[in-house]
Amino acid sequence: MSGNSNRWTIAYRQWQGKREYQEDHFAILDLSSANPDSPSRLFLVLADGMGGAAGGAQASDTVVRAFIERFIRLGRPLQSLLESCLTEANRQLGEIVHNNPSLAGMGSTVVAVHLNGKNLTWLSVGDSPMWLYSEGELTRLNVDHSMGQILDRMVKRGQMTEEQARCDARRNILLSVVTMEPAEQIDFGTRACSLPAGEFLLIASDGIETISDDEIAQHLADSSGDAETAASALLSAVVARSDPRQDNLTFLLLSGKTERETKN
Repeated sequence: MSGNSNRWTIAYRQWQGKREYQEDHFAILDLSSANPDSPSRLFLVLADGMGGAAGGAQASDTVVRAFIERFIRLGRPLQSLLESCLTEANRQLGEIVHNNPSLAGMGSTVVAVHLNGKNLTWLSVGDSPMWLYSEGELTRLNVDHSMGQILDRMVKRGQMTEEQARCDARRNILLSVVTMEPAEQIDFGTRACSLPAGEFLLIASDGIETISDDEIAQHLADSSGDAETAASALLSAVVARSDPRQDNLTFLLLSGKTERETKN
């Protein structure tokens, strides 16, 4: 499954994993599609819900819709705009819980990304990862708001082994999440990013972390810059691992077009 802007190729995949329901939602908005001569701009949102079959799916869908609707309507500096999108998501989740108290506790992660060909700007809450693959290196861009980051730091300090950290029952506990209340921690970031041919931007729910960062980097390297090839390889690698606890998996993969692709 893929799409195209006039500058990038976008491949995406979803898999339910071993769960009985899908709690991930995403949206891709091509902000330059209305005018082919305008500068390329994309807005992408991915959310991983929590709260069970009804609550989690509804929470992530609400968050994605709130971000997209608010982003389209308002014109203001990006950080202020993204913060306003998050506030609107809090408000809408609060309204849902007010009307249906049984959904109290529903929540979601969110990664919202704006790319204009010169800069990458994002807001994220939770543990859904975003990586940039550039010059053969895979670099995580956003902050991991989970106990996993704390356990990994303990490994680096020699306070526990990698195996202990990987199997620790606390690993997936979220330290910040999108709910009806303001998030405890918000990651807002920006960096120069043109995403030329051969580079990738990968945004995912944490279900992709069944495979390691090194494996992700290798599949991207082996794809010769083709987003569809890389996306199929990443999904196949996670499925092949056959983890009996496999979480929902959703990811969006952007690659820069070659000069020939751009002309076509």
